[in-house]
Amino acid sequence: MPIYSWPLRTYEPSSDLLRLSNVRESPFSIKLNNERVRCTLCHRQCTLANGQVGLCGMRFNINGKLYTATYGLLTAAESRPMEIKPLFHYYPRTSALTISTWGCNFPCTWCQNWHLSKFASLDGIYVPPERLIEWAIENGDTGINVSFNEPTLLTEYAIDVFKLAKARGLHASINTNGYLTPEALKALFDAGMDGMNSDIKGGRETYRWWLAADFSKLMSTLEYAVKLGIHLEVTYLVIPGVNDDDADEVINAVAKLGRDVPMHITAYYPAHKLRNPSTPTELLEDIWRRARKELDYVYVGNVPGHPGQHTYCPRCGAVLIKRFEDRVVDVKLVGYRCPRCGYEIKIRGFIGRYGNLYRRFI
Repeated sequence: MPIYSWPLRTYEPSSDLLRLSNVRESPFSIKLNNERVRCTLCHRQCTLANGQVGLCGMRFNINGKLYTATYGLLTAAESRPMEIKPLFHYYPRTSALTISTWGCNFPCTWCQNWHLSKFASLDGIYVPPERLIEWAIENGDTGINVSFNEPTLLTEYAIDVFKLAKARGLHASINTNGYLTPEALKALFDAGMDGMNSDIKGGRETYRWWLAADFSKLMSTLEYAVKLGIHLEVTYLVIPGVNDDDADEVINAVAKLGRDVPMHITAYYPAHKLRNPSTPTELLEDIWRRARKELDYVYVGNVPGHPGQHTYCPRCGAVLIKRFEDRVVDVKLVGYRCPRCGYEIKIRGFIGRYGNLYRRFI
């Protein structure tokens, strides 16, 4: 039987919180009668009475206005390679200053970052957007990424950060569960975000049964991302006994987004409240082979040294980008083309050099 794990809230909303630097009124809301308000940031569309908090734990209603408690409230800021996101076709061999806050709008019991996503707190460090950009440039990073917990919760802050990043020539991306609304996605895109990796956590029944969510709403957001021209990659974490029977449904859904959308098929290891057995490598390889019939770029994740980490030419099969764990170790492209057959490989941005990886600012 599935169990849900929503963020544990460690604070009570009150008008006193409005004095905090990290508490800001959110534009992603609709005012209703009797001081109620509806949050429009994600597809949950929480309707909150005065004093109530959304399912994510970090948005609340005070006197008929929706507030976020996460503006600039960071729980981590660390330089990381794009390959670890994973974003294999987005500014390869570069690094992004990666940030997070608290909370999440999904109740996954297998969360790897549960120490951040499963708590709703006002603890943390407030970092103005300008300072974050200074850290990235100082460290040699070429981008900003919002990850670890669900980045949707940092949307208002990310919009301001991404505008500054774009002005300084930095790329901007998120790692998301994909449940943000088209309105929120468009706001991030307009601010300068042009890359994202989204989870696809299974098929329709997995979303209904394990996540209390609607698979079709996820796919509508991903379709809109492709329409906007955002570089999209997807990750399918294969969990035995939860979503391992959904492989064909997931593959078909990704193929409808575009044959050239990179797909990462990733091994699960027990974490948080779920103790199902780890994903057998043989299962990942079987799904990998099936997916490669429908998609140009398919990868195996969380299995160090696996040949499924490399990028192969969709036309002739030549190895074009070699990776080991979270690093690019060799690039054989010539002007983004296969040196053997001339096929142009889908890549957003330049192939760069890593900054000072894993340097922590928070």
